[in-house]
Amino acid sequence: MNSAPFLAMLLAGLAGGFGHCISMCGPLVAAVSVGETRHGILHHLLYNLGRITTYSILGAIVGLSGSFLVLASSIEPIQRAIMIIAGLSIILMGLSTAEWLPLPHKKSCNPGSSLIQKILVFFKAPRSIGSYYPMGIVLGFLPCGLTYTALLTAARSGMEAKYPFAGMMQGAIMMMLFGLGTTPALILVGKVANTISNRTRKRFYLLASLIMIATGVWFIVLAR
Repeated sequence: MNSAPFLAMLLAGLAGGFGHCISMCGPLVAAVSVGETRHGILHHLLYNLGRITTYSILGAIVGLSGSFLVLASSIEPIQRAIMIIAGLSIILMGLSTAEWLPLPHKKSCNPGSSLIQKILVFFKAPRSIGSYYPMGIVLGFLPCGLTYTALLTAARSGMEAKYPFAGMMQGAIMMMLFGLGTTPALILVGKVANTISNRTRKRFYLLASLIMIATGVWFIVLAR
C-alpha cells in the first residue's frame, strides 16, 4: 500500500491546524476550555479524540461509498441538527461562564428540576472529565471547508481501492491522520486560553461569554 497519501493527510492536517483551524475553530476551542481548572492535557486529548472519532467514521463512509456527494446529501439534515444543538450548547456555556445561568436548588424534590440541574452542571466549568469526549464527537460534525477537502481526498482514494472494505479502512485511516494533524494547534489554543492571570480572568470571562453567546446564535442562524 502506498503510504504517500496517508503522510500527505497527516501533514495537511498539521499545516491546516496552525493556519485554518486556529482562526476558524480557535474561538470554539477556547470557549470549551474557558473556566477549566485542570492543569494537564487529558481533557484536551479527550475532546480531540472525540473529533478524530467523528472524522474517522465520516472517512470510512466516504471511503466505502467513493462519493462525497452521496455523503453530503445524506448528512445535511444531521449537520443542521448538530449546528443547532452545538449553538444552544455554546450559548449555555457562555451564560454559565458569565455566571448568568443560575442552577436550581439542590434540595428541590421536583424531578424536572433535578434533570435541569444535571444538564446545566454539564455546561458549568470546570466540567467533568467524561464530558469532553462526547463534546468532541458532536462538534466534529460542524461544517468546515478544510474537513470537506480532506473528505473529498479520502473519497477519491477510496475509489481506487480494490475492495469496499479496503476503501472504507483507507478512508477512515486517512481522516484519522488528518484529525491527528489538526490536534496540536487546537491543544495549543486550549492551553493558552487557561493561562490568563487572575487579574484579567474575570474580564476575559465576560468577553469570552459574549463571544460564545454570539457564536452560538450564529450557528443557529446558519442552520436555518
